[in-house]
Amino acid sequence: MKERILQLDYLKGIFILLMVLFHLALIENTYPVLRAAVYTFHMSAFLIISGYLANIEKDWRAFGHGLLRLVIPYIVFEAFYVLMLYFLGKVMHTTNAIDHLTVWNFIDRIAEQPSGPYWYLHTLIICIFVYYLVFKILKLSNISGLILMGLILYGLSLVIYGLNWANVVYFLIGVYILRCGKSFMEMIPPSFFAILPLCVLFSSTDNYHNGSLAGIAITLLVISFLLFAYSYCPEKLRKLLLYLGKNSLAIVVFSPIFTVATKMATPFFSFDPSAICFAVFALGFVVICCLASAWLCDRLHISKYLFCKEKFYVELN
Repeated sequence: MKERILQLDYLKGIFILLMVLFHLALIENTYPVLRAAVYTFHMSAFLIISGYLANIEKDWRAFGHGLLRLVIPYIVFEAFYVLMLYFLGKVMHTTNAIDHLTVWNFIDRIAEQPSGPYWYLHTLIICIFVYYLVFKILKLSNISGLILMGLILYGLSLVIYGLNWANVVYFLIGVYILRCGKSFMEMIPPSFFAILPLCVLFSSTDNYHNGSLAGIAITLLVISFLLFAYSYCPEKLRKLLLYLGKNSLAIVVFSPIFTVATKMATPFFSFDPSAICFAVFALGFVVICCLASAWLCDRLHISKYLFCKEKFYVELN
């Protein structure tokens, strides 16, 4: 087991808030350029951290049990989300409403074309499985293992619609950082001066694509600058971000349900053209509901079936 790295929980706390915020339709429509900028790095950074933290030093039984902690919630919540988009999508005026749904189409969406933020879990499951296959089963060395892993995942990205090669690259970067034998902060050192190239890169919207070299640079530089800011973050805010980071999986799985629900509140915030008031309300509503749902799963003893864990919710310290 790796010792918990607080800075990574802090990063996950920031990126999970950005994920929720820019999945709100009103915020997406009000700030399209800012949305494009954030989409360049927020989930890419999550995948780097996920690749770094992925634990394959287990026998196949323990690994399979660990993978089920992602597979079961992915299937359950993706299935529920697809059905919600089909039955309620038009009523809720969602941009990704589903007009036609057959049994085959339903299965295909879960297996190959995940909706909403569930693509992250879909990508993570495939990447971790291939990671275990290459380094634990085949027992390849670092360089040859990374090459084979990259080739396998690239091939899969050609046949699995929901597996984006650009996203896979970020997971591979995380694995590379770990296999180098150095700490995360040694490979991506905290730096105030990361803000300088970031300003240059963000000055052109042509760089707002996570599948480009500019996108990779932006992601690494954002991580570097935020790691620098960690030491200067007010204690109460830091504790909140650490708390959210430790519960980031709960927010990923539950947030699409509550994000859709916030659409009903949009008319009440028409007085604010900046949509800032709506953002504060909706962000707080979604996050609190996600955390409450995770807590309720523990209290009702559902977590051991749904997440293969007795305790899914991490309490605020």
